[in-house]
Amino acid sequence: MGIYSSGSIFGIQIYKLNDDDINILFEEKYDDEMSYIQMREAYLFYNNLTDKNKVLFKIYTECSSTLSNNIDKFMIWQPLPLETFLRLDSHRLRGEILQLDSLPTSW
Repeated sequence: MGIYSSGSIFGIQIYKLNDDDINILFEEKYDDEMSYIQMREAYLFYNNLTDKNKVLFKIYTECSSTLSNNIDKFMIWQPLPLETFLRLDSHRLRGEILQLDSLPTSW
């Protein structure tokens, strides 16, 4: 069985792990794909953090499963590497189509 992400971003979560606790610093989730302005808000929040150590990211994305023959779609929080998060803003600024090629499309 495989789970595949569409690559579309419907939300971003910025958080820190403290021992056994998750400290959510920023979370936005939308019914539609995030706009440039919404992504920029998350980027500016991260950029203004004074302590960026141990900050982690997740995106809220649409997925499908081979178990349902890719018919049923569902939403899931998926880890996002820092490098990809930082590229989100630069890709949108240049007007490029955002391709999340560094994200695993299945696990």
